Amino acid sequence: MKTKKTIGILGGMGPEASANLYKKTIKYAQYQYGAIQDYDYPPMIIYSMPLEGFDETGIADPKLVKKQLVDGVKKLESAGCDLIIMVCNTVHVFYEELQKVVKIPILNIVEETLKCVKKDRYKKVGLFTSQSTTESHLYQRKFEKKGVKVIEPSKEQQKVLNQVIENVMGGKQGDADIIALKEVAQLFVKDGAEAIVMGCTEIPLAINQTNTDIKLFDTIEIIVKSAVDYSVK
Repeated sequence: MKTKKTIGILGGMGPEASANLYKKTIKYAQYQYGAIQDYDYPPMIIYSMPLEGFDETGIADPKLVKKQLVDGVKKLESAGCDLIIMVCNTVHVFYEELQKVVKIPILNIVEETLKCVKKDRYKKVGLFTSQSTTESHLYQRKFEKKGVKVIEPSKEQQKVLNQVIENVMGGKQGDADIIALKEVAQLFVKDGAEAIVMGCTEIPLAINQTNTDIKLFDTIEIIVKSAVDYSVK
């Protein structure tokens, strides 16, 4: 696979999710483009940023978080990246502001996920995400403009998601988290959800498609495919 564009990865939110994204990038290059030799893989620069003002609920200090993100995307641009992806869903609430401070494109994880949901013709989805993302209605606003209904977690369901996210952040996820997420997913299905969007990049480390028959949209996998495809254009 001959590549021309360097992928900048703004990670560290959290570190294990960033490692998962990197692994998925390698696997997709192998599967989709037959990558074998080192030079077959897309060039990548990973900035694992120890983000302050951020926890399992999402953004605790918006001004502090935004400032660090601005510095992060600028560093990746200065390092020679041709495009940027951000491992965290929640920080996409600052997407417009971040895109304005760099000349290279930042691929939007919400928009790329929406493309996949629309392509598969789903009209109503449940959302597994952080509390900050839920409260910002980030997915709901973009999806419903395009005719896709979003079921956001209730307060009690959000507490479950927050706990799972915290467990993943500490490397303590296990079977109990799978059970908890499946229970929330079933409630979404009862409310009419046809699929679940895993709109927090920690969630795919707790549950995956082998654990349930309900269709799961892995936002890490989606943004990886978009970035690699862009890299080889």
